[in-house]
Amino acid sequence: MSFTVSGFLLLFCRLSGLFISAPVLSSRMMPVRVKIFTIAALAAVLCYIVPLSEASQKISTPAMFIAALVLEIVVGYTIGFVAYVALGAIQLAGQLMDMQMGFAIVNVVDPQSGTQIPLMGNLTQTIALLIYLSMNGHHYLLQALVQSYKAVPVLGFSMSSDLMKLLTGITVYMFIIALKIAAPLVIAVLTTDVAMGFIARTVPQMNVFLVGMPIKIMLGLGALLVMLPVYIWVFGELFVRFFAYIDQLVLVMGL
Repeated sequence: MSFTVSGFLLLFCRLSGLFISAPVLSSRMMPVRVKIFTIAALAAVLCYIVPLSEASQKISTPAMFIAALVLEIVVGYTIGFVAYVALGAIQLAGQLMDMQMGFAIVNVVDPQSGTQIPLMGNLTQTIALLIYLSMNGHHYLLQALVQSYKAVPVLGFSMSSDLMKLLTGITVYMFIIALKIAAPLVIAVLTTDVAMGFIARTVPQMNVFLVGMPIKIMLGLGALLVMLPVYIWVFGELFVRFFAYIDQLVLVMGL
């Protein structure tokens, strides 16, 4: 296999789509010049691994080549998006915890996306990122992108109903997972709210708001400490499941 400019550009675009949406790879903490250099270096190396010479010869017009570049970006973005959904589910679970504990008004800037998220959302996302990196999730995404050329060749992307159904199911699954992850802590804090309600009825002189807020925070942090080993295991299993979704998605995109 030899180096060709057209093959390099096609690989560069599919890698660019992955670097736009994938966790860690899309981090705003990474300078743009470093991202471009990394993508170019990976594309140059993959030119000698991925067979694109025959596909490049089939592209006869400049309009077809531009369409191929756009589709390559879409394929790479879709692969990274599935991994980002798993991280988004964990972050959403942290935000649900924050709403119950009273931390929803305290926001910090997420260095990965540049947006503001509550404290517990930032904590759960950081833990999930560490697990993701320990599982070499970013390596798996790069491997999935290279293997995707077997199922989704150049100009082989298919926007089928099965693809839309799978993407919709994955997005809905994100909300279900977020509710399941946040459920233990939310139930514990809601129990405190019910108890504070009974106390407010029986002892009207007590300022339940001032007493209940620190109790909710302490109970929420205690429940999180107890559930942390379970959450670490759940996050690992969640990434494994979403890696399987990536394999399924690549097959569906090529149908």
